[in-house]
Amino acid sequence: MPRTKLIRRQPATFTPMFPTPFLSRTLSPLTATADELLAQADEMMRAAFGTLPIATRGEWFPAVNVSETKDELTITAELPGMSAKDISVDYTDGVLTIKGEKEQETTKEEEERRYYMWERRFGSFQRSLPFPGGIAEDKISAEFKDGVLTVHLPKTEEVKATPHAIPITEK
Repeated sequence: MPRTKLIRRQPATFTPMFPTPFLSRTLSPLTATADELLAQADEMMRAAFGTLPIATRGEWFPAVNVSETKDELTITAELPGMSAKDISVDYTDGVLTIKGEKEQETTKEEEERRYYMWERRFGSFQRSLPFPGGIAEDKISAEFKDGVLTVHLPKTEEVKATPHAIPITEK
């Protein structure tokens, strides 16, 4: 997989579309205040939620759902345009890791085309999801259909939820 370089995002600055000396003098204190507010908001989000994964060029993160029943945990990941051979799934020390790489295919016709918007994602990805103990590792299975990867993590017998009635005494 290609190596990617992570770059820290800098706070946005406001630049007028048609700068004039008057506008520059007038807006300068406002842009400094806006930059300071953005930096403070960024710091507050980091303090509250920690650092979130930052996608760089050539890297993306597929949408993942995690659900639970009394017998298993199920993870679904949307991987449109990929096939099962492009994906690997690994479970080690309580962490499920889904890796893959989506190749960008170009044709001669596309090389001569000029794009104004490009939202499709290509490149490598990796998602690691920690799980508590109680997973039957030898029974984990995965299936891939219509661009959706589904991983089944069966629970061991000792952690399956069994309801216990609690007697209530009246006083």
